[in-house]
Amino acid sequence: MASSDSSSLFQLNPDVEMRNFGIAYCMVAVFLPALFFLVIKAIYMKDRETPNMTFKLMNIINCSQLTQGITHFLTGPGLIFPNIVTRYGFIVNNLVIKYSQIVGCTMNTFWIADFPMITLLAVSRILVFTNKITTHRFPKFMKLFIFLSWTWIAFVLIYGSITQNLIFVSPGWDYDFSVPYAELFSELEISLSLSCLTISYLAYIFMAFLIYKRKSLMSCVQTRKNEIAILLQSTFVTTYITAMIFVWHQALFSMVPFIDMESKRNQGILNCCLIFHCYVNPTMTLICNKSVRQICLRMLGIRNKTIVATRTENTFTAIQITVTNAI
Repeated sequence: MASSDSSSLFQLNPDVEMRNFGIAYCMVAVFLPALFFLVIKAIYMKDRETPNMTFKLMNIINCSQLTQGITHFLTGPGLIFPNIVTRYGFIVNNLVIKYSQIVGCTMNTFWIADFPMITLLAVSRILVFTNKITTHRFPKFMKLFIFLSWTWIAFVLIYGSITQNLIFVSPGWDYDFSVPYAELFSELEISLSLSCLTISYLAYIFMAFLIYKRKSLMSCVQTRKNEIAILLQSTFVTTYITAMIFVWHQALFSMVPFIDMESKRNQGILNCCLIFHCYVNPTMTLICNKSVRQICLRMLGIRNKTIVATRTENTFTAIQITVTNAI
């Protein structure tokens, strides 16, 4: 009997397309833990050397996206072996937590958790640049903002897990609007995400403007590089995430039915785009932050020696602006 139960638990999905999507999810998401481990540890080491609240905020965002990546990976087995979703729920039913509840709600909750932290990071960089706050410690208003944000996130996770307002609908997850207040939570998610994206994007445009205004205090080439880096990162990620939000919540934007989300293939492609979104933040960090990149290379054994600056003469004082993780 045990053997029969075990075999039925891992019975392959008869729908080949869903099986393929499950394999694709696992393959795309499998590298995320290693990538985030390197980046998170490198930023943590930098923060240990030079305490900086922006490093801490960056790692909060990284940890949030790592959690999303793990839950995306766990979605794959549910498509390959659909009995896991149903049978595993009965195994832990006494705890009122099912596979579909914990994985789906965790993924969606930490997706939402990204946005307040992204906005706070963008605004804090302007405040640091204009000398309104220092980087050594969090001001009280920022601590309060973080506390309130994560209190709300904890509530969304607990409430969603209990009511199961997010359900597994192959090949992904969606709100179950038959659950009380599910539509309200969906609308709140859209309002929060679009508001935060708008504020973040405007903040980085303003940041680029401030850099341009101070170009006389630094080399013109470095100024242009910083401006371009800020605008490219913020524009790319804002457009990417906004497009995914409109497509995922297309039921609430009936005036723009530009993609048929009744198609399982389109739903699967959108979920793959959500997984690729998790790569953007750490990849941008490695590309744009040389010191983080060097620490990661040393951890991988590619560079064993610390690079020492050789230009001791002809040094000059300049305002240094590190532009990483624009969004």
